[in-house]
Amino acid sequence: MKYAIISDIHANLEALEAVFEDIDKNETIDDVLCLGDIVGYGANPNECIELIKQRCPVSILGNHDAAAVDLLSTQHFNIHAKIAIEWTTKELKPKNKEYLTTLPSKKILDPITLVHSTPYEPNMWYYITSLEEAAFNYQYFDTSACFIGHTHIPVIIVLNKDDEVYVHQGSNYQVSGAERVLINVGSVGQPRDRNPNSSYGIFDTDTMEFSFRRVTYDIEKTQAKMRKIKMPEFLANRLVEGR
Repeated sequence: MKYAIISDIHANLEALEAVFEDIDKNETIDDVLCLGDIVGYGANPNECIELIKQRCPVSILGNHDAAAVDLLSTQHFNIHAKIAIEWTTKELKPKNKEYLTTLPSKKILDPITLVHSTPYEPNMWYYITSLEEAAFNYQYFDTSACFIGHTHIPVIIVLNKDDEVYVHQGSNYQVSGAERVLINVGSVGQPRDRNPNSSYGIFDTDTMEFSFRRVTYDIEKTQAKMRKIKMPEFLANRLVEGR
């Protein structure tokens, strides 16, 4: 199977449509998998959920998805995220709220594991921001690869046959032998690696090859929608900066 793996759409319809358009150009992709945070920050939560329902046979619950349907308190969210979730909760259609409540926090499709945050206690929404945290999390999944989102920063972290953990410098990687990988596919709707282009990944379970894809989209259109609904200016500005 060859999967396109997306995450952290955050109600950015223009970015999601651009990514699906890019995916559809690759006729060898069998399915699209979503790692969560479909909503939050952006102006099109319902439209993004409906697209994910149509296109993704598997989707994982993200922390913003959980907060939007009262499965998670926003007490630890920053003020901008809280404002966005309050608006999103009021905007969501009942059927889309129901959909979010059905999403799992973890899914295994051997040889891959899918979570939004971390394989260790995925519904606690921890972050992996260091090699130490990555090394700790390897004991909480058994597959060759684990795919995550949450930080919005794409990265490939390898555990090699000598039990050494390191960041692979490059946009492509082939898992071989006893190696295992922990891969953050980045964000479709709000990249934070100083690159404003949408990020997603492609993984082939037959060849065990992974590659990142970056896609441009109409950022100004997304920003205009956000400003029209009076979303915090910080959230609109950060899109063009990729932060």
